[in-house]
Order: sequence, then structure tokens, then C-alpha cells
Amino acid sequence: MNPTADLFRSAVAFAPQAGATTVAQRRAALARLKKTVLAHREDFHRALRTDLGRPEVETDLSELYAVTSLVDYVSGKLAGWMRTERVPSPLTLWPAKAEIRHESKGAVLVMAPWNFPVNLSLSPVVYAVAAGNAVVLKPSEVAPATAQLLAKVVQEAFPEGWVRTVQGDAETAKSLLEHPWNHIFFTGGPSIGKTVMAAASKHLTSVTLELGGKSPVFLDPSFSVERAAKLLAWAKSMNAGQICIAPDYVLVPRERMGDLVHAFAHALKDLYGDRLVDNPDYTRIINERHWARLQAWHEDAVGACAQVWQPEPADVSKRFFPPTLYLDPDPSCRISCEELFGPLLPLIPYDKLEDAIAYVNAKERPLVTYVLSENKAFQERTVNETRAGATVINDFIIHYMHHDLPFGGVNHSGIGKSHGVWGFREFTNARPVVRRRWGVNPTLFLGPPYTNWKKQVVSALLRWL
Repeated sequence: MNPTADLFRSAVAFAPQAGATTVAQRRAALARLKKTVLAHREDFHRALRTDLGRPEVETDLSELYAVTSLVDYVSGKLAGWMRTERVPSPLTLWPAKAEIRHESKGAVLVMAPWNFPVNLSLSPVVYAVAAGNAVVLKPSEVAPATAQLLAKVVQEAFPEGWVRTVQGDAETAKSLLEHPWNHIFFTGGPSIGKTVMAAASKHLTSVTLELGGKSPVFLDPSFSVERAAKLLAWAKSMNAGQICIAPDYVLVPRERMGDLVHAFAHALKDLYGDRLVDNPDYTRIINERHWARLQAWHEDAVGACAQVWQPEPADVSKRFFPPTLYLDPDPSCRISCEELFGPLLPLIPYDKLEDAIAYVNAKERPLVTYVLSENKAFQERTVNETRAGATVINDFIIHYMHHDLPFGGVNHSGIGKSHGVWGFREFTNARPVVRRRWGVNPTLFLGPPYTNWKKQVVSALLRWL
């Protein structure tokens, strides 16, 4: 017996009711979600501290504010997004009236990751509810305290049947994927993303896959090394590097390698002081299994790098792993080939920009390309001669917080886009409706039998239109 069958059937049964909701009803549901999230603010602080050792300020900014600000944004845009679009008809269809309706897809599944378990669970739910779908949310079991709290929040915020949560491990996820959902929204690594897509293909279910990959950083030779180091230290230490859009490696002018290491050490000290391991502002690795993965990759890289810089040893008992730099690692080692999802940062030397571009283009298309340069020509070459889900120049990560920009990857780093109107449309079907305005149907005049007169009319149309 499939343990998730009842959840699926419940979503299917509620889907017509969800699809019939008005703008006001959807706004009200989202407002209740915002109110409930804020009411449980301290509970989220405790849950994220338990699961990730997350500082409360980072929980407020990266998790709670991300959701509540999204609710406000979507509520303000929703009426326009739901409005039927009038489309002019070409002369060849005259007299006809055409429009596009954005109808809900139906019963949808949201599968969320553990690294930002509130934001990346509830943000897709916001878009799914705004689009009028019935939702089943599976939070990650890897962040159990947060997953349990999410179930409570969802139950309090939404009417019965509209949004439901399910707890469980990989077997539960596998069971969920056996059903013919109308849409699946998955956030996680590319390897599991392939599994989700394969399962969805059996039912021709549409998918949104927010994945990851190795996001490069191009460092311009003329860019301030101190400024670069400050930006990198912040971006790579946030959430202990457990971010899909964190910089994954830096392409550094060969002559600036030593300067960047030195500046990075100072920048990290400015952020966290002399000792990281006991600093409550530095997030922990999610669990011992992921810590062991990072440690194994670190040990693999030690003998394959020109130099390794680590401010202090990692400590499994505290799930602590510090930001660590690897200078010129062997291309075959794990840190050179795989998404790091942790505070490991390879520095790859280059002599000419075309060499750096070729290095990036030899890999799968990344989720983000970062460029540190004040030189317009350098910026344009790196943007024009590479392909990525997004590009950020002279900063990191901030594009995620821009609601009016599409977010998502390309091929290996993701399929589909979220955020803004793109997030809404991922959960809707753009349905065209064409009406004849009068009783006369001109196209019938050109049907069989194909007389000489009709042939002449068609020939004239080809010449004139």
C-alpha cells in the first residue's frame, strides 16, 4: 500500500475548490500565513538554532523576512497576474476575439531542501497558493526541528485541504513521486533532480527544478583584492557555505593569488574575530554525515593543491567546518569537480581572461556567474561569452532577493524559473481562448471543394499577407 496515496487523493479532490478561489481569498490565505510565521518567530529561532546552529538574525533575514516580504509582494501583484490577458487577433482570423487565461495546474507537490528550510519550503507554497493550487509540502527530514514546526504553521495558516505537509525520509519522497501530480517543484542537488524528473516523466508531469552546480567567480586583475576578499568571506561563510548560489570557485589572476589569501584571512577575522569554532554567529554544518563529506573532500584536496589555507581545524563534535581556501587544486580532485555546498573555496589561477572563460565553459552551466570588476569590457566579455542561470556583478547572492527577476538555472543547474510573475506562471497553465464574434465563419469558405476561385484567393493571401 502506498502511504502517500491519501495525501495525493486529498489534493486532487481539493484542487477544483482551490482553483475557484478569488483574488481576495488567496490574499487572505497568504496574509494568514504571514501572520502565523511571525507568531512563531521565536519557535523558528530555536528550530534553526537546533538544526543548523543558525544565528537568530540570519534566520530573521534569510528565512522569515524572505517569506513575509514575498507574501506582501505577491499579494500586491496577484490581481494583475490573475487577470485575463486580451490578445489582438490577426486579420486572417477576423472576426475573432482571443485571450489568455492563467488557470491553476491543480494538485502540486513541493519538495524542499534543508539548507534554508523555511524560505525554500514556504516560498514555493506562496506561489502555488497564489496560483490557486492544492499543495502537498514535503520539508526536508534533514532539518527535523524545522520540519515539525513547518507542519504546525501550515496547519494553522491554511483551511483544511488547501496545503498539507508530509514528514518522512527518502522512501516517503519516492512514494510521493509515484503519483501523477499536475506539477512538481523541487529544490535540491542535480543528482536527485534527475530522479525527480525521471519520475515525473512517467506521468508527463511538469517540473520546476531549482538545482545548483559550481558557480564561478571571475576576478578582474584591476579589482581591489581587499574588497574581493570581504565579499567572498561574507558570501562563503554565510550559512557555512551551504547555499546553492554560493560562490564555488574563484578564477584569480595568477599574480594576485597570495594577496587574495592574505586579504581573505583579514576579512574573515573582521567578521568573526580570532576564533570561529565557538562563535555563535557562524552556522554549523547540518549533520555529521555532511561534515564527514566535507572533511573527506578536504583531505582529498590537501595533497592535490599548491597550498591550503584553513584558519583553524574542523571539529566534528561541534559540526564545525571553517572557510578554507585551496590554491590551484588538481582538476581531478572532488573540490574541482563537484558542487561543494560548504565553506570550501578553490582558487584557480589564470593568465588570460580567455583561459578563465574556457575553464568555465568546459563545465556544466552554473546557477550563477559572479564577476568582480569595474571594467565594463571585462564585465561584458564574461557575461557574453558564458552561459548561466544569472549573473551578479560586484556582489554575491543579492539577485535572489529581487522579486522582479526570474530565478533558476540552465540545464544541469535547473529547469524552469521562479520568483515574480515567473513563479506564479510555473504553477499555472496559460490557456488560450478564441471566440468567433459573429455567426459567420470565413475559414469555411476556404474549405473543400478546392475550386479555382479558392485557389486564387489562397494565392492572393500568400502574396499580400
